[in-house]
Amino acid sequence: MTIKTRNTIASVIFLLFGGFMFYASLGVKTVMSNDVGSGYVPRFIAVLIILTAAGKLALTLLDKNPNSRKKETSKSDSLGGFGTIGLMLLYMLAFNSVGFILSTVCYLFAQMMLLSDNTNRRPILFAILSIVVPVAVYALFVYGISMPLPVGIFGF
Repeated sequence: MTIKTRNTIASVIFLLFGGFMFYASLGVKTVMSNDVGSGYVPRFIAVLIILTAAGKLALTLLDKNPNSRKKETSKSDSLGGFGTIGLMLLYMLAFNSVGFILSTVCYLFAQMMLLSDNTNRRPILFAILSIVVPVAVYALFVYGISMPLPVGIFGF
């Protein structure tokens, strides 16, 4: 498969995914009565996905570079792609029972380790980021906009 074909297929898939996500977010019921509402963020992300995919599709179709028509022989991205899907499924299964903070810490650390190679793998930095980011997001949601996140079995 050529690079151009791969990019075209990926762009179309993400356009369809963004459209589906936007359509599905229209059915999100408002949990709290505030200005933004529960469906705002999914709709916002869906629009960003659609715009990004449309831009990538346009750039791919307008690309005149002869190198983009070469066949790609590397299979190294397959492990990262399938690994990411597996990690996301595990994260989804653990989210409500284990809680937001712990499941997100584990997911982020595993995802960064999976996608890094030996030259840029920094486990200590990944561990720090994997702890700081979920705690900050949790604080923003719980204390900033008063939207509770799952606390899980440990109470946090």
